[in-house]
Amino acid sequence: MCSAIFPYKGSDLWIAQLFLIFSVFPGTTCLLASFTCTPRELSGEPASAAVRSVPVIPEGYILPVQLDGTLSIEDARSGDAIKARIMQEVPLPNREKISFRSVLKGSVLKVARDADETGVELTMHFDVLSHRGRDLSVVTSLRSIASYGTVRDAERPVATFDEAFPTSWATTVQIGGDIRYGDGDTVRNRWNETVGKAVFGGVLVHAKANKALGCNEPVDADDHPQALWLFSADACGVYGLKDVQLIHSGQHEPVGEITLHFKKAHMKLRAGTGMLLRVVSRP
Repeated sequence: MCSAIFPYKGSDLWIAQLFLIFSVFPGTTCLLASFTCTPRELSGEPASAAVRSVPVIPEGYILPVQLDGTLSIEDARSGDAIKARIMQEVPLPNREKISFRSVLKGSVLKVARDADETGVELTMHFDVLSHRGRDLSVVTSLRSIASYGTVRDAERPVATFDEAFPTSWATTVQIGGDIRYGDGDTVRNRWNETVGKAVFGGVLVHAKANKALGCNEPVDADDHPQALWLFSADACGVYGLKDVQLIHSGQHEPVGEITLHFKKAHMKLRAGTGMLLRVVSRP
C-alpha cells in the first residue's frame, strides 16, 4: 500500500513520509525545531504572551519571613548582609504569588552603642526580593518580630495529636494568641471571632489593628487576606525576645529603616527568628 501512495524506495520513501507528517501536523515542526516551544506557541499565540511578567508588590502587603542566619549584635557592622526567607506563599493581585522559600535580602545600616557602652541600637533594612531568578526592589517596615523559641511554640499542637496525621492538621496557637484549627479550618482570635482561614503552610487572615502596640488598622486596598504564617491577625511588636525593643518600625521617616535596641551588646538574633515585614511606599 505504501508503494501505491509513495512511488519511492529506501531513503526516498523515508523522506516522503516525513514530508507527510510535517504537512498534517505543523506543530511537530515547532517541537523538533526548538525544545522551548510552549502550548501557546503551538496554538498560534505569540511567544511573548507566554512570558509571565514580574509582579509588582503593592503597598500594604505583608511578607512573613524567617532569618536565614544568626546576627551577632556585638560583631555586626554597617554593610553586613542579612538574608531571610519567605515562609508562606504570598498571593498577589492578578493571580501572581511570591513563592515559599523565596529570598529577601537586606543589610545592616548602622550600629550604635549606648552612652554607657552597655546596650546597642541596630538599624537594618530589607530591600531586595529574589523572585524567579530576578531581584525586585522593595521597601519594607517591621510589623512584628518573634524569637526562634516563640516560632517553635507556635508550631506545636496545643494537645495530644495523632502522629499518623500531618501536624498541619493540628490545632495551634498563633504568635499573638489567635487559634488555628488546622488546614482548611478557621482561624479565630481571642474573642472567638473568625479572622480568616488556615491554609497549607500558614494562614490567610485580615490583618487587624493593635493600637496598644502601635499597629494601625489596614485602610482601603490594604484590607485583604494576608499570608501571616504563624502570626496572629493583630500581631504587632516584639514577642519572646527579652531585652529587645522596637525603636523604629520603618513605617515613617526614615522609611524602610528598622531600628531595634538590645539591652546588652552580646545578644543575638538567632537563625529562625520570625518577622512580619510590610511593604511600604517609597519616600
